[in-house]
Amino acid sequence: MAAPPEGTVTLLFTDIEGSTRLLRETADAYADVLLTHRRLLRESFTAHGGYEVDTAGDGFFVAFASANEAVAAADAAQRALAAYEWPERQRVWVRMGLHTGEPRLLDGNYIGLDVHHAARVMAAGHGGQVLLSQSTRELLDEHTPLRDLGEHRLKDLSSPQRLYQVQVEGLPHEFPALKTLENRPMNLPVQATPLIGRERELEEIAALLLREDVRLLTLAGPGGIGKTRLALQAAANVIDEFANGVYFVSLAPVRDPGLVIPAVAQTLGLRDQPGRSLAETLREYLSEKVVLLVLDNLEQVIEAAPEIAAVLGAAPRTRVLATSREPLRIAGEHLYEVPPLSLPTGTDDFATLAGIESVRLFVSRGRAVQPEFDLSAANGAQVAELVRRLDGLPLAIELAAARVRVLSPQAILDRLGERLKLLTGGGRDQDERQRTLRATIQWSYDLLTPQEQTLFARLGVFVGGCRLEAAEAVCHGDLAIDVFDGVASLVNKSLVRRRDDADGQPRFWMLETIREYAEARLGESGERPEVRDRHAHYVSAYAESADRTVVVNREAAWLDRLDREQLNIRAALDHLFERQQFQQLATLSVALTSWWYLRGHLREGRARLETILQTGADFPPALRRTALREAALLAHRTGDYAEAAELSERFLTLARACGEPGAVAEALLATALMAESLGETPRAVRDLNECIATAESAGAERVLAMAHGNRGDIEMVGSNYQEAQRHFAEAHRLFEKLGDKRHVGLSLANLGLLAVRENHDPEGWRFLLEALTIAESLGDKEAIIWCLGGVAALAARAGDTASAATALGISSRLREETGHAPQRDQRELEQETLASLQVVAGEVEIDAALQIGRELPEDRRISFALALAAKK
Repeated sequence: MAAPPEGTVTLLFTDIEGSTRLLRETADAYADVLLTHRRLLRESFTAHGGYEVDTAGDGFFVAFASANEAVAAADAAQRALAAYEWPERQRVWVRMGLHTGEPRLLDGNYIGLDVHHAARVMAAGHGGQVLLSQSTRELLDEHTPLRDLGEHRLKDLSSPQRLYQVQVEGLPHEFPALKTLENRPMNLPVQATPLIGRERELEEIAALLLREDVRLLTLAGPGGIGKTRLALQAAANVIDEFANGVYFVSLAPVRDPGLVIPAVAQTLGLRDQPGRSLAETLREYLSEKVVLLVLDNLEQVIEAAPEIAAVLGAAPRTRVLATSREPLRIAGEHLYEVPPLSLPTGTDDFATLAGIESVRLFVSRGRAVQPEFDLSAANGAQVAELVRRLDGLPLAIELAAARVRVLSPQAILDRLGERLKLLTGGGRDQDERQRTLRATIQWSYDLLTPQEQTLFARLGVFVGGCRLEAAEAVCHGDLAIDVFDGVASLVNKSLVRRRDDADGQPRFWMLETIREYAEARLGESGERPEVRDRHAHYVSAYAESADRTVVVNREAAWLDRLDREQLNIRAALDHLFERQQFQQLATLSVALTSWWYLRGHLREGRARLETILQTGADFPPALRRTALREAALLAHRTGDYAEAAELSERFLTLARACGEPGAVAEALLATALMAESLGETPRAVRDLNECIATAESAGAERVLAMAHGNRGDIEMVGSNYQEAQRHFAEAHRLFEKLGDKRHVGLSLANLGLLAVRENHDPEGWRFLLEALTIAESLGDKEAIIWCLGGVAALAARAGDTASAATALGISSRLREETGHAPQRDQRELEQETLASLQVVAGEVEIDAALQIGRELPEDRRISFALALAAKK
């Protein structure tokens, strides 16, 4: 088979007409019939240079570099099928469609509107018929025998397209009317622009509409998500299944629920009859009809739902496809939540990015207003970020794309802070609600009760969503409705969405465009300061509870919860700073330090604490000491040893002034750590000795354990391995006694690194594997970095140079992401390992393995290290 052609290509689609009938009639012989059909077609396509893109069931998708060769292949294939001596009742009738365009080639497949166009051309035909589009006709030789079939509306709902039929010599030239929209009873409106993406949704909706038990299917979702356009295309796709027609009824202008049935009747051409209600006339008319009714925009006339149910009850072969921002809530309703368009992941290569639905929509609509606009390496990242920040909401993307006539993607991004002002200017032929994003959301907001409007606005303070208990704590106020009932109602009305967190608990959230609108309404209500205060107080209490659990039990579950709430945490921190509530801000920040350490938010934590300390606010002494301690440790972890030393000295001064032995011991631990990092080993040893004595007298076992760990570090760097072993072992014993899981893991890492220094490799692997296992369970990135240096050294000594370099690459990437600066002993060990690797394998090979480690996905980094350690 030929290589896939690029540029202008002719696409050929085929399938067997009446494949279900053929399967029934041939029974066990169907497989042989299908194989024969495939062989005959493949031989014809290959002979004319066709590239087989895909084969699914009884259909082919083939690409040709030449339109003439594509038509010749179709001609030859039809002749081959006709000439083959099929057994009785096994004749295979294949329809074919051709269209020429410039689809994108992605991993050997083609994507884009031209692909769908070719499939639509084929779908209009009958078995034995070869159809082609105008673009293919224009490239053919003049002598190609064709028949002009005139203009037809294909199932993509676009404007009419001229179709041609290839006159295959010796085969029938007369066929029934084409299976196009104008040859079916329907009123589906022409669409000005093609539907981009939604292939998966269209398949799912079609499957539901054709199920016997689905009589009413409601497409639900917020305004601007594309419910109407999706419903129209889904209806067009299944039009062949509804012999008596598919009818679209727009209810957007209807406000009186009593006018819904008259609107449906009018669409079907029914009139009032003397002595009968219009509802009775409609039910009788549909009683024996196979009809699909598309009822669009039902949310403002939702009270008409019982009358719709009555129609369905009287017309068993009629189906309803409804669009609404909330369910109809009648018996037999099946709900389909319309999702946003697919979004970039942030790691997509350029070819993948070009095929993502939201990006395709932006580029398509951008070209409509600026023909020179295209996705490029220069703007790809900006377009990807744009559609992500617009939540994949089709209306928002279309309105943003309309701005490329005057703004670059980066300029649009820069203005997204006020997206509701930016995203205006829809077409004048659109419904007024669809001309600005704000108007679209306003439409849904106006349908809420006053109490629901208040709850909706208050929920806008949550960034990234919230659990139900958070909504109850922050939004209750003077609401006259139960928060749970109100949230459930907002979910039903598609203004709030629900997903389950990793622990199975529901999280309620808003698309960011909707949340921005909710927050604006909150500001207009005058409640914003009070509600944001409640939000900040709730987050503070949550973080303090988490910190107590993490410090005592080192539970990863609480760290995971803080990860899920990090957007709310940052919003609370910002609000407290803006309101100059510095004491609560300091309390919250201190409570977050374990999370900042363990999950690698060191730079952020340091910046927050140092800003608080610079305010000059009058904090309680204990709070100021704790803030100084944590700020010093964060500065140390990020490599700013001079700043860390200055902060720890201030901590020690305050601790000695208060006279509490436990506080003094903590401060001495901090000053010793800073002295060690600055190379002031005698000072470090002196402070640690005083720290150990003070902690023992105060019964401060946690500080005592940490002091022994730090003494072990000093002794290990000085090659006093026996003393290092004694201190590390004592630290490990004390942490196990305290049940401090995280520091048990770190003490095991220290023992493992000591074993590496002593060339006790089996012991080193064992300790490091235990330490990595604990680090994985906690998501402790600092501990993982510690262990990776030892793992790399051991792998290098074992001759596994590639794995050793990969481990160093992972460690390097983690340090960049988290801001962790390497400690002196870690830096020395890793430099020694890298030098030894380059001697054995050479710089180029090692650099390649380092890069593999740096590019390893986050979810595979720890598993790589664990697998390596377990293997040894």
